[in-house]
Amino acid sequence: MMQEAFLHHVWQFQKFSSLSLVSTQAEPIQVLKVGYHNTHAGADFLEAHIQIGVVEWIGSVEIHLKSSDWEQHTHQHDQSYGNVILHVVWENDREVYRHDGTIMPTLVVKDLIDVRLLQSYSAFMARPTQILCQGQFEEVPFIRKLGMLDKALLLRLEKKAHHIMELFAKCNQDWEDVAYRLLAKNFGFVVNAEPFMRLAENLPLKCIHKHRDNLFQIEAMVFGVAGLLEVIEENDDYQRSLKQEFKFLSAKYQLKPVIESHEWKFLRMRPANFPTVRLAQWAALIGKNANLFSLMIYFKDTQTIESLFSINTSPYWENHYRFGKSTETRVKSFGKSSFENILINTVVPLMAGYGRYKNEPILVDKAIAMLEEIKPEKNHILAIWQELHLPIKNAADSQGALEWMKSFCHTKRCLSCEVGLFLLR
Repeated sequence: MMQEAFLHHVWQFQKFSSLSLVSTQAEPIQVLKVGYHNTHAGADFLEAHIQIGVVEWIGSVEIHLKSSDWEQHTHQHDQSYGNVILHVVWENDREVYRHDGTIMPTLVVKDLIDVRLLQSYSAFMARPTQILCQGQFEEVPFIRKLGMLDKALLLRLEKKAHHIMELFAKCNQDWEDVAYRLLAKNFGFVVNAEPFMRLAENLPLKCIHKHRDNLFQIEAMVFGVAGLLEVIEENDDYQRSLKQEFKFLSAKYQLKPVIESHEWKFLRMRPANFPTVRLAQWAALIGKNANLFSLMIYFKDTQTIESLFSINTSPYWENHYRFGKSTETRVKSFGKSSFENILINTVVPLMAGYGRYKNEPILVDKAIAMLEEIKPEKNHILAIWQELHLPIKNAADSQGALEWMKSFCHTKRCLSCEVGLFLLR
């Protein structure tokens, strides 16, 4: 099946017979400059230079599978497409017009492309492997692979920055609240991220700040809103005391449980990662530091941030993994791997988002430098890349490799990938 991405590739690299081009209106066409590929909103190629008939035009080129897609996408009502000078299509099924009513010059490329190129592309895209190019990966120059790794990393940071800006809007443009919520989400890791996020959304940071000097009261609010004080375990006086304190604080601040206890996941995880332990650690962290956002953005080095996470939970959590169940083994404190996870998934996105907000690229550079100091993550996707001998030396590489797989390999965007372009050139 033909894909629009392939037509983008065909146009960008002029992979068709360009002799005697004629529009659907029977006017001769000469491509003087293809324009540059636009991956953002608007037409597909900008600042193209094309002669149609006897007139030279400078403007945009829009590409579709069918000419009727122009109307399907309502471009005829969009003034930002008013400077489109040529419509390049695979199939012309309808004459279309600009928003001012003038006819859109159209070029049909279906019969202009070498059949061997079509066959090569179709065979490549039909491969039954997760990474379509894995059988040819070693043929690709090393510098291209590194370039693609960098490209994917920057895309990942851009997407994280976009997410941060969305969260910034939800938090009424309060950066401390952004850091508070994002940190909560990542304390839950993947499996408990959603209930942690809901907890932060329903437990205002200002309530925490008013009780900074009292960890017991902070724990009462955290575990109370988390819905973990509704059922008291037998002979657990500490949980009972927290519930009593939450009763007082919930009336004072109009707080209420927003999460059902069964929503917290305990199965198939080490006790040190139980949500009850993470909640206790999170309570200690947010109680200890009033300006987490500022501390995480304007740091001297990673050791400075690491000191923020040298937290002491209340004594109860030194020998409990969950309410009502004590352990003879001392509960481990916030470990190195947990700290590095927070750096990758909280601090780096915050720097990327704030750098975008303040228009300070140096913060993005700082985020990348931080990733380069952290050891790479380990998971099944990265194992696939390592089997292909892609060098993954640090977290910058592993983050780039994860985005490469997600945004290019899984979606078969091979013609937007430096490796795919090389193999399909």
